[in-house]
Amino acid sequence: MRSDEGSPPTPSELRESLHQIAGDDITVRLLFSPQAGGTTEGFYFVAATPTMSDQLLAETRQELIAQGVLDRLAPTCEGSVDEAIRYRTSDGTEELITFIDARMTAAGCWILITSNSANEFTQSPVGIPYWMRPEAHSAAAIYAGMALITLSLFVGIWRNLRRFGRVAQRIGESRDIATSFADQNRVPELAGVAAEFDRMVETLQHSARAIKRAAEDNTHAFKTPIAVIRHSLEPLGQAVPDIDNRAHSALDRIHKALDRLDELVSYARRMDETEAHLINPPRQRVDLSKVLDDILTSYSDLVNQHRINLQVSLESQVCVQASTDLLETVLENLIENAISFTPEGGVIGVLLQTKPDDAVQLIIEDTGPGVQESELEKIFNRYYSRRDKADPDLPLSTGHQGIGLWIVRSNVQAIGGSVRAERGAAGGLRVVIVLPAAPPR
Repeated sequence: MRSDEGSPPTPSELRESLHQIAGDDITVRLLFSPQAGGTTEGFYFVAATPTMSDQLLAETRQELIAQGVLDRLAPTCEGSVDEAIRYRTSDGTEELITFIDARMTAAGCWILITSNSANEFTQSPVGIPYWMRPEAHSAAAIYAGMALITLSLFVGIWRNLRRFGRVAQRIGESRDIATSFADQNRVPELAGVAAEFDRMVETLQHSARAIKRAAEDNTHAFKTPIAVIRHSLEPLGQAVPDIDNRAHSALDRIHKALDRLDELVSYARRMDETEAHLINPPRQRVDLSKVLDDILTSYSDLVNQHRINLQVSLESQVCVQASTDLLETVLENLIENAISFTPEGGVIGVLLQTKPDDAVQLIIEDTGPGVQESELEKIFNRYYSRRDKADPDLPLSTGHQGIGLWIVRSNVQAIGGSVRAERGAAGGLRVVIVLPAAPPR
């Protein structure tokens, strides 16, 4: 195209040049305005390939004006527009303008427009709003599918974890120790977790059984030689003359030491069993009202001997999820502790009641000297005792070694309860125990 030198090309020469550049698949139009910086109305078509009617050229020109393309290029006649513009012609076909370029020469402003044929790009998404394009629909479908899969996986994991929780609760309550996490698992990705949970439960149960078995074996191993020593001392005592006070005193000290050693072995067994119960506490439905009434009845003679007034208020058929052995140990320690501290003429109150939050509350209160606020928590520590230290030769039952309340708290915690100490209304000690109520049958 010769615009600055020689004679200008004819329209046929322009069409031939454009056709050689564009080929048969691309439509090219050339616009010209003799005035630089003129208005959009000053542009007119010079050439086009393939050849098209004046009406189609006019429609294309009006579409460029309507789209604002010429408004951007006309003032400076510089730059290009590479955004796609789709429009429908008068014959019902669609044109897709893909490139527009403006160049300024001495003669005026030239604008080159390329577009693709309707037959080739009728289904092209270019020029269509993004949300209407097929790929947008496909992406939305993929995202929706992924969201459903994620939601389904989340719901599956959530339900599986709830099943794990129920299994853990049944195992903790010793209601269904045969049920395993692996049997209740429905999510393959959690199979390893379920297997590890089962292994951990089995390990803990095995450890608890091993501790109990070791406690029994050790007790038997210690008590046998103690019994042998005690039996062997009998002929020695008979052989010692009555006038030999020193020998009789030595034999008496040996007997007291054996009694102390025998009780030490028993305490060691109770402590080991308590530790085992913390790992794997046995739980079943227990009528606490009946257990407590039986124990109070068994201590009635001791209470009368100390001239203590026992005030009892028990709800009937109060059941807890616990162990009879653990409860008996707790109740015996608390009642013995209350009796030992309550003076003659004093009062021991026992209250058993259900609470609104599916819990059972047991309160044992005495009118003894009580405990200072700073020591209310310490009395549950192992080997902590506020009593005067007795003669080391006396039996442990007289010396009070400070493990009774520790066993109380350990057993209560093993069955899922809690225990606390308070100052009583009359200045004595009040012990409050809260236990989980047994589920209804």
